[in-house]
Amino acid sequence: MGADSIRTLDVGSPAGRSTRRPLAGLATWLFRTQEGVLLLVLLALCVVLSRLSPVFASERNVFVLLSQISLTMITAVGMTLLIVGREVDLSVGSMQAFVGVVAMQTLNATSNLFAGLAVAILAGVVVGLVNAGLTLGLRINSFIVTLAMLTILRGLAYTFTDAAVQNAHNLEAFRAIGIGFIAHIPGVGRIPWPVVITAVVFVAFALLLTRTTIGRYVYAVGGNPRAAELSGVSVWGVKTFCFVVTGVLAAVSAFILIARLNSGQNNAGFGFELQVIGAVLLGGASLAGGQGTLVGTLLAVLLLGTLNNGIILLGIDSSWQLAVNGLIILVAVLLDARRRRAVGQE
Repeated sequence: MGADSIRTLDVGSPAGRSTRRPLAGLATWLFRTQEGVLLLVLLALCVVLSRLSPVFASERNVFVLLSQISLTMITAVGMTLLIVGREVDLSVGSMQAFVGVVAMQTLNATSNLFAGLAVAILAGVVVGLVNAGLTLGLRINSFIVTLAMLTILRGLAYTFTDAAVQNAHNLEAFRAIGIGFIAHIPGVGRIPWPVVITAVVFVAFALLLTRTTIGRYVYAVGGNPRAAELSGVSVWGVKTFCFVVTGVLAAVSAFILIARLNSGQNNAGFGFELQVIGAVLLGGASLAGGQGTLVGTLLAVLLLGTLNNGIILLGIDSSWQLAVNGLIILVAVLLDARRRRAVGQE
């Protein structure tokens, strides 16, 4: 048997095929999934921006970028669960203002960091429960319910203060949440606390969504609520859980925001809900429910943040950020409509 024959047998052997399969699977993931395409676009954008601006790839700018997207990502984690569960929450933008004002007033009154954080989280729980109760109890579309809640919370924020609630407590730990760093890590640098909090939230809910029963229930309820109910799943309970998680994570991001700004502002969060929902849809979630991953949401948030960061570094008029974000949201909606038609055809 010659050498050529040996090589021929080796190519067709199980060992040869096994080395090809991972590569074929990777190629399929990169070019045929929403997450893979987003990763390729993000990498290409990073390469282009690195060539156009030497500052882009610097350690300082990377952590600035990650800090900037932290609020969007934390809220988008909750929104991903909610949209996968076939609901949506438009009130997360106004929560940035309402929770920020109430939490800062609590901090000023008590000079206690945990009291302020507890009030912020409690506000998120209450808003989530109200949204869930009106949506599920009265069978009103969540889009309408949370649109009304958006206006109510914004009005309350304006009622509680004329402009902004300034920091009157001077708690060092409070400021660290928004602009502080953890200890220096060799080879990595000083990591901002908002980035650490975002990473913890992402990992915790990624495990919940992919490795737990409640995660499987979220997909089941979003994919087919009637079938899930017949299987013994509490549709009401699962959707209420998603609403509350979204409210709590929006409150956490609002708390980080006031720590960064050193004040609670009643005009905070305008358009924030569109950024969050647009990122979740761009990441592969569907308004029809039952689809979406936190990895896709993370990649979409990174892509949007990198685009905005590049616009600033290249000296382009910052007003283009709004146009770019609007275009991204339009693309996300079109992709969602395309996925929904494809499912209907099947």
